[in-house]
Amino acid sequence: MFYDGNDRTQVHTPFHSLISIKLSQRKSSLLMASVRVLQEIRIFPSPPLPAQPPQALSFLDAMWLQNSQPVERLFFYNFPHPTSDFIDHNLPILTKSLSLTLRHFYPLAGSIRTSPDSDNRFEIVYEEGDSVSFIVAEFTGDDFGNISGRHPRSFKNLRLLVPKLASSSYGFIYSPLSIQITVFQNQGLSIGFTINHAVCDGYGSMQFLRSWAAACRSAKPTLDDICPPFLDRSVIIDTHGIRQKIFDATRQFKEILKKEGSFPFSDSNLVSATFTLNKNHILRLKEHVRTKQVEEGKPSYHLSAFVVTCAYVWRCLVKARGYDGDIKLCLGSPVDWRSRMRPPIPSNYFGNCLGTFLAELKAVQMLGKDGIEVAAMEIGKSIDGLKGKDLGEILEAGIDNLEFTILILGGGGR
Repeated sequence: MFYDGNDRTQVHTPFHSLISIKLSQRKSSLLMASVRVLQEIRIFPSPPLPAQPPQALSFLDAMWLQNSQPVERLFFYNFPHPTSDFIDHNLPILTKSLSLTLRHFYPLAGSIRTSPDSDNRFEIVYEEGDSVSFIVAEFTGDDFGNISGRHPRSFKNLRLLVPKLASSSYGFIYSPLSIQITVFQNQGLSIGFTINHAVCDGYGSMQFLRSWAAACRSAKPTLDDICPPFLDRSVIIDTHGIRQKIFDATRQFKEILKKEGSFPFSDSNLVSATFTLNKNHILRLKEHVRTKQVEEGKPSYHLSAFVVTCAYVWRCLVKARGYDGDIKLCLGSPVDWRSRMRPPIPSNYFGNCLGTFLAELKAVQMLGKDGIEVAAMEIGKSIDGLKGKDLGEILEAGIDNLEFTILILGGGGR
């Protein structure tokens, strides 16, 4: 989940935000599978694009280079046709529209490199002839309905559908984007994206995907079908002087994760399941929280579907992990800061522009009979408290509470 300051909530489950658990049931969902690569294509911006001036990464971009995990998204679509039909009829449309989209979003076809002026600075470089890796594959060994469902299914099988970013033998050179389309013969297909977070945030990646979709829907796609992004990263200024503190905290967080052990991606018993709160669930939660608020004469605060969903998940996690007493707990979520910058930056800015909100409670407060209401009020007040704040000030507060945060929400999929 991702808070963008609006009151819209949609049920969306990007690949990287699925909840992973270990189960011994549903053996059918743990079938081992394989992927056969049919084509490996390089997609170039079209019309051909000459080399562009390097774009220096802002401090909000470069911090993500400290984190080795890219952003992964996985979407499923019904496609009850043979693989040959997809290759003959659908693939040309997808590649042509992607090529046009990359003409506007050319940083995704370039590379991230250290700046020639400093080893501590990075830039995105696009040179004529740069391209995006595009893989077409066919899946065997598991049913499409099974692997695309919400029940627990093999995490290892899901990872077969997501491409890896191209690596470089030249040291600090990073690839921004890889795409993989996997066909399930006569059943469906998946589109997997792997994006280096240093290039853009969740809002930016969805801006790219929506632009590609718009071009793909057009009978005869042209550049006019695509809304161009705002690419000037110089609008992001470190007014709070927090760049180095962010980098130090990111390295510290990476060390904490290393001590706790790496995520067991290869464990064949690991499964992913999707848990959904439907509209009626959310309405009941909001009504319950609002009633308590009125009964107890509590002041009004931001109360949305996002707030009550976070409150519910947070309390469930606290109970499941067995926290109790006066232990300090925090919940954090990225916040789109484009409209909050002073002065505001364009809404179509393509890069990272994320702040964060933090809600803080003690375990005993979360576990009481009014735990959801207490959590919702704290989250709502935290969101209200963002008004008028400097981005650096907000990020610094997040860093200071890093060791206490037990739940960090992520993903920008709208």
